[in-house]
Amino acid sequence: MTLVILSFTNVNYVQEEDWELKRKKDNLEVYTRNIAETGVKQLKLHTQIETSLSSIFALFDDVSRNTDWVYGAKEAKVLKILAPNHMMEYSVSDFPWPLHDRDLATNSVVKQDPETKVVKARSVAVPEQYPQQKGLVRITELDAEWTLTPLPGGIVDVVYVIKTDPGGNIPVFLTNMFIDKGPVQTIEKMREMLKLPEYRDAKVSYIEELEDEGESDF
Repeated sequence: MTLVILSFTNVNYVQEEDWELKRKKDNLEVYTRNIAETGVKQLKLHTQIETSLSSIFALFDDVSRNTDWVYGAKEAKVLKILAPNHMMEYSVSDFPWPLHDRDLATNSVVKQDPETKVVKARSVAVPEQYPQQKGLVRITELDAEWTLTPLPGGIVDVVYVIKTDPGGNIPVFLTNMFIDKGPVQTIEKMREMLKLPEYRDAKVSYIEELEDEGESDF
C-alpha cells in the first residue's frame, strides 16, 4: 500500500474488457485478470470517496500510521525522503501461521497533472534497498498504481491496480482465492481514517485541489 514510482508507464496496459468483475459491495468494485508472469492474478479496485486529494496524501505520507489501516501491517517506516513527493519506505506484513511474515522495500513518487489535477502514484518493489531480515520473506515483485481523480462536489474517484507475488511457497491457487481480502479491508479502513481531523483538514504542499464544485451520481 506504499506510493511508489520509478516511471509512469501505465499499469493499465491491457484492455479494460480483460478485467473480470469479482464482486461489488456498496460503491466498491473489485476486478481481477490473469497475467502470465507468475500466475497470480492482477487486482483492480474502484470506488469513490467523499474527501480531498490532500486528505488522501496526508494519510499516505503518514507512513508510520499504516499499522492503523493497512491490512496486516505490523511495521511501516520511511527509509529516505528524496523530495516532498518522492520517498523510500519499508514495511512488514503479518501472515498467518505457519507462514512467515513478509517484508517489502519500495521507492515512491507521486505526480499530478496540472490541468486535470488527476494524481498518479505508482509502486514498485526495490528489494535490494533494505537488508534481508531474519525470519521474514522478502516480497520482490510488486507493481501498483493509484489513480485519484478529483470530481465536482468534493468527491475523489479512486482506482487502485496492483500486481504482486507474496513469494515463498504459497500455492498460486490459494493466493488467488484470497487476493482481494487485504485490499478491500484496507480501502474500508482508509475511509474511516480520512474522517479524522488530522487528515480531513490537511493541506499537502505538492497537491492541488480541483476548484469546481457540484454533485456526483456514483
